[in-house]
Amino acid sequence: MQFSQSEALTFGMELEFQLVSASTGALSPASMGFWEVVKERVDVARFSLEATLSTMEINTSVHTDADAMLTQTMALTQTLCDIAQPIGLWVRGGGTQLTQFWNERIMAPTDRAQELTQRFGFLPKRFSTYGMHVHIGAASADSAIHMGNVLQALGPLFIAMSAASPFLQMSDTGFCASRPLEPLIYPHGGPMPRLKNWHAFEQLADEIFSTQLAHSLKDIYWDVRPKPEFGTIEVRVFDTPLSVHKAVGLAAFTRACAALALKGTLALPTAPPPPTAERVSRFLACRDGLDAKLFDPFSQQWRPAREWLKALVDAIALSPVCAADLRHIQALHANCLIEQDATVMRNTWESALNQDFDVQSRDVAQAKYSRELSLRLMVPAAQSKRPAPATRAGRKSDVEKRAGNQPTPVRPG
Repeated sequence: MQFSQSEALTFGMELEFQLVSASTGALSPASMGFWEVVKERVDVARFSLEATLSTMEINTSVHTDADAMLTQTMALTQTLCDIAQPIGLWVRGGGTQLTQFWNERIMAPTDRAQELTQRFGFLPKRFSTYGMHVHIGAASADSAIHMGNVLQALGPLFIAMSAASPFLQMSDTGFCASRPLEPLIYPHGGPMPRLKNWHAFEQLADEIFSTQLAHSLKDIYWDVRPKPEFGTIEVRVFDTPLSVHKAVGLAAFTRACAALALKGTLALPTAPPPPTAERVSRFLACRDGLDAKLFDPFSQQWRPAREWLKALVDAIALSPVCAADLRHIQALHANCLIEQDATVMRNTWESALNQDFDVQSRDVAQAKYSRELSLRLMVPAAQSKRPAPATRAGRKSDVEKRAGNQPTPVRPG
C-alpha cells in the first residue's frame, strides 16, 4: 500500500453539517439541491455529498496555521448558509439531530451509498450522524502510525471535548456523545489497534479486506486511521461542534498533540494498559463528556478530563506549533472550562419547551431549538459563563433530571 508523503504537521479538516427545515426543525433531505449549486463553483472540491440526503460536508485545503483554516472554513460554511436561507433551511452543527430516526433517512443516489446499503443494510442510515475529521500530515508511513497510536490514546479526551450528540429519536440518550457509539456495531469500527509500524498496518488491512466487508480503507470505521492517498493520519472521533470556531480549535489542538508525539513529549509506555481501561474510558467520555474521569494511557492513571486537558494545553504552550494555533487552543480550553455543547443542546431544548408550554405543535419548539443552535454556527464559542435558561416552576431542569446518569425522556408536544 503506497503512502503519499506530505509535509509533517500540516493539517486539514472535514465538517459534516445538518440541513434542517426552518419551519419544523427537522432534518431536510435537501443536499442534492445544494449540490446543484456548489458543483458550478470553482471550489467545488471543497464540498461533498454524504451517504444520506440531510447532510452536506465541507473539507478544507491543506493549512499551516489555524487562522487561515478558520478563514476558509467560515467562507465555506457561509456559502452553505447562503444557499439554505432562501429555501427555508438552516445549516447547523451537532453530532446528532433531536428528530433523527434512522428509518426516515434517505440514501443519496450515489454508487457509494448504494454499495453501503447492499453491504450493511440499515446501518448506514443509523450511522447517518454528523462528525468532524482532522487530517495531520505525515512525512512517512511509519510516522503516520506513530502519531496515530498517540492520537488514538487521546480518543476519549477528544470525544469528551467535542461531545455534541445527547439526543436521538426524540429522546435524551443519557449520553453527552451518543454518536461515537455507532461505529462500534461495525465489524471494523471503534478504536484503532495499537500498531508497531506501517508493515503491521498493511498486514492488518489485508486481513480486514479478506472478509469482503471492507474493500478499501474508507470501509474501516476506526476512531483514527491512516489516509495513505493524502499522506495523513485522520482523527474521526469528534462530533461536529456547534461552532465553526470550536471546530478549528479542536483541529489545532489535535495537530499540537501530534507535534508532542513527534517530539517524544507524549510517549506511550511499553507496558500494556489494564485490559479494559481504555474501553471503559471511551464509554465514560461518551456518557459524561468533560465531567468524566478518564484513563490517561501516558501516565497509566485515571484523572478528571479537564485536568488532563489542562496538562496537555500547558505542555503545548511550552512549544506551540505556531502562535495562531496556540490562540485557538487557549480559546478552546477556556470554552471547555465553562460549557459543553451537549449541555448547551439540552438547555436550548428545555428553553424551547418552556417558551411553548401551551403550544400544541411540537414543531414550533423544534424549530426554535434548531434556530438557536444554527445561530451559534458562525460565532466564537463562549469563553465566559452564559446565564442558564429559566425553567418552569416545579419542573426539574434537564440537567437535574440526568442526576445519577438516568436517561431523560424528551417531553412530547
